Amino acid sequence: MPGTDDSSLLRSAIFEDIPEDTIRELCGRGHVLSFEADSKLFERGESGEELMILLDGVVELVIPLRVLGVSREVPMESKHAGDVVAWSSLVRPYHFTLSARCATKCKLMSFGRAALFHFFEADPVTGYVFMRNLAGVIGRRLQALQTMWMHDLETTAVKRLG
Repeated sequence: MPGTDDSSLLRSAIFEDIPEDTIRELCGRGHVLSFEADSKLFERGESGEELMILLDGVVELVIPLRVLGVSREVPMESKHAGDVVAWSSLVRPYHFTLSARCATKCKLMSFGRAALFHFFEADPVTGYVFMRNLAGVIGRRLQALQTMWMHDLETTAVKRLG
């Protein structure tokens, strides 16, 4: 993985329980992308063609909201080195459910869907472990959404009862 910070990749939750040599082989099928601060990585609704893991920097996942005729992006989650930033390329219908922008200068490892699926077909055990780990990443996102939703419901209830 020339030119990358191996430690952030090796500690990524998506690679948990996958041998280091297998991770390195898989990463040989990816490519490194660099972005300046304030760059858009992707927009909600766009086709997700690549899985991205943050190597360096901070990425904000945002949800676009329109309130009283004004549109703005509301930060939902900040991602740091080792975090999976984009997984929609592996989950049908392969469209991003949030938007993402670089809060700082960023470097990401990117994997095309076809390359990942080809690798997993040749190594189904790794494919199983990877997809199991992906389910955990998605589950944590759902928990974060649930927490935000519950907070909003509680705030609304307090306003109505108070």
